[in-house]
Amino acid sequence: MNLSVRTLLLLLVLGAASAILSFRPVYEPDLGWHLAHGREHVTGRVVRTNLFSFNYPDYRQHYTSWLFESGAYAAWTLGGDAAVQGFQALLLAATLAFVYAACRIKAGALPAIALLILGFVILEPRAIPRPHLVSFLGVACLSYIIQRSMTARSAAPLVWAIPLVAVWSGAHAECVLGVVMLGLFSGAQVIWPSALPRSEARRALFLVACCAVALIANPYGFGLLRYLYENATVPQLLGIAELQPAYLPAYRAFFAYLVLTCILLIVYFRQLTLWEALAVIVFGALGARYLRLTPLLWLVTAPMVAARLNAMVARGIDARAILITAAAAAIFLSRIPLPALITEFRVGGLLPESMFSSHAIHFVREQGLTGPLFNSNNLGGWLAWEGYPQLRVFQDSRLQAYPPEHFRRIVDASRSPTAWAELVRDVDWAILSTPRPNALSGVGLFVNADWATVYWDDVTEIVARRQGRYAELARTREYTVLQSDADVGSLIPTLSSADRTRLLTEARRNRDENPNVFASAAILCLAENDLDACADVDRMGAERSAYRRDADLVRALRSKQ
Repeated sequence: MNLSVRTLLLLLVLGAASAILSFRPVYEPDLGWHLAHGREHVTGRVVRTNLFSFNYPDYRQHYTSWLFESGAYAAWTLGGDAAVQGFQALLLAATLAFVYAACRIKAGALPAIALLILGFVILEPRAIPRPHLVSFLGVACLSYIIQRSMTARSAAPLVWAIPLVAVWSGAHAECVLGVVMLGLFSGAQVIWPSALPRSEARRALFLVACCAVALIANPYGFGLLRYLYENATVPQLLGIAELQPAYLPAYRAFFAYLVLTCILLIVYFRQLTLWEALAVIVFGALGARYLRLTPLLWLVTAPMVAARLNAMVARGIDARAILITAAAAAIFLSRIPLPALITEFRVGGLLPESMFSSHAIHFVREQGLTGPLFNSNNLGGWLAWEGYPQLRVFQDSRLQAYPPEHFRRIVDASRSPTAWAELVRDVDWAILSTPRPNALSGVGLFVNADWATVYWDDVTEIVARRQGRYAELARTREYTVLQSDADVGSLIPTLSSADRTRLLTEARRNRDENPNVFASAAILCLAENDLDACADVDRMGAERSAYRRDADLVRALRSKQ
């Protein structure tokens, strides 16, 4: 097989692996506001304040990932969420390609491919459409540049890091870690020369200083550094998932790779350099402390591990055995069963109906709901994307776009009905995410005495204030019998009560607003023998285990009619 064929085959494999990680259903509440930011950026309006908020529209934003967001928005305008998935796949494929190229400088093809296999399962938990994908690519490029510098025993290849960091600074704040990586390499060469003479190591440190200056080559300047500092304090305020420590079993691939790396460095202790030791310690610690950083350890150390595997091959171990072992380990270490990654391959679905109801947004537009509102935290970005400027949100997951006391106030108010009433006194309606009730969701906190449910489906509830701007909507569209928390078993007796007519009216309206609500379909199937509703009951019962028992109940009652 000639070189061009092997290269083409490798590119196809990398593309397929990246597509598997990208074209799948994900729940990513931040995607909405990234797209909304991108929409503003491409018009020439760099977002510097929290313009999507009604309560803090002038609150400063030190930094946004404007370059990634603009790219994601451009992709969306070209082909919707499928194009964004393609954008993600392109970034991941480039990342894998640079890691492979870095490994190949000191290792054969099979050890390098073994590292890619392990990297696949390490990347998988963090393969979501967010700006850190650019940081994955940036670190992979630096790994390659450093390997080139080591091979040439010259700082000259590191010059490429300066424009790389300058571009990277516009896409993601973790470009700072790229400069740290270069600093560790160059500083280690000054202290303990292993790959560069000291004279070249000093030149490398000068280039690192240039890269540090390149960090401010973005519209926000030093705001990037202020943003990164603030980001480090976020866990003190709220338990943000991605800023928590890596945990088992979800991140077992990271921990297994960390152990493997340490073992290989110890076994080949005579080859260990200060740079390698610092890289493993620093990026291993960062990954263990912040799960969002777990892939960086692999991206930084893959060439080191590949070199050790190559040394094993030189000692007589079959490279094919290493490859097969890596594949077997990946099967065991994968967070998601590998066959499921294939069967769940899906084009589109980045804003899934299971969390973001298009029917709810249609209702909001149809009813002309605008102005100040309360929203669950995880819906804020989606609403900014779908509704701005008509809708201005109460909160979203851009925690640094609001003063810290804003979220503390919401959490504290969720514990007291009086405090909650005071918190939402300036809003006349609210949209709530019912699958994820928590202190920032507002679910269960809008009391019936003051608020009426005017829309609901299986993932969203909209309430309107009885005495506010939408008092007429609250009066005419309120659900009084068919409540969002009612189950089919409790509603069946109502069909034989005085509330039967009201129940059927509400069920028909609910079906018109969203035909995918199980309860309303079940009621109309039983009460009116609505064949479309009965078919939907069977379909939803088959698709979701939560509805299976109620679907069986409906079929049993129909058989007796």
